[in-house]
Amino acid sequence: MKHFSITTAFVFSFFTSFVLQAQDIENSIQLQIGLSNIARQDLVFSPFIHRDLSPINIGIRYQREKTFYQSINLRFSSLKPSYIEPYEFFDNNEIKQTSPHNFTIIDLDYWLGKEFRRREKSTTKAGIAFNADIQALNYVYGRIGSFGYYSAFGLGGFISHTYNINEKNKITGQIALPLFNWLARSPYLVNDDEFIENTSSHSGIKTFFAFIGDGNFATLNNLQTLDFRLNYTHKLNDRWELGADYLFEFIHSKEPRNLLSYRNSVFINTTFKF
Repeated sequence: MKHFSITTAFVFSFFTSFVLQAQDIENSIQLQIGLSNIARQDLVFSPFIHRDLSPINIGIRYQREKTFYQSINLRFSSLKPSYIEPYEFFDNNEIKQTSPHNFTIIDLDYWLGKEFRRREKSTTKAGIAFNADIQALNYVYGRIGSFGYYSAFGLGGFISHTYNINEKNKITGQIALPLFNWLARSPYLVNDDEFIENTSSHSGIKTFFAFIGDGNFATLNNLQTLDFRLNYTHKLNDRWELGADYLFEFIHSKEPRNLLSYRNSVFINTTFKF
């Protein structure tokens, strides 16, 4: 019985390995971790440029390449930008210290496209791109502070070009440009009657959707955003890859007051194909 069990386990293992090798590898999951640097000026809150370099920058990407190319990428960043170093102040005869601002940023991208050019060492894909950029902004001014928000849901296009250096190494460049957006930003007065009404439910989910509902349709005249990604990948075997990413994210919005944001991120990543 013991020999039968060992033989059965061996046959099952061999068969599973054979099936996996015989299947076409169409899917991949990639885990990303790295650093994010931001330089942001939002005249709704301050005329100053706030900067930070944060190690809390993670992401996960799912890709499928068959008849069509599909990519879903979810990223999370937590940043604490400031304009000056923390300083002490008096509050009710107590000495307290200022804190930096706190930005929580979530990005979700979905790309659907198709390969339209293939050469000996390179391939090019293009298609439609949907992106969601959600930002919760806590500005701290000594004893008091202000909560702000920025949400943009965009539809546009992307192009991706991959160059194969050799059998194990490749470089990929990608650009995504939203053409139409639903944009929701903090009001001109930061905290107006509509803002108070939206937060009156004291429910985070209801408040979030109320903020989005107060948004407006925006074209390139009022909102310009751009994502540029450069990726290096080293193939370990048929299932595993290691790599590094550089991601540049740009935002410029005119209404209700000017917003300009540059964010640079560097990731190391590992990819499993199945």
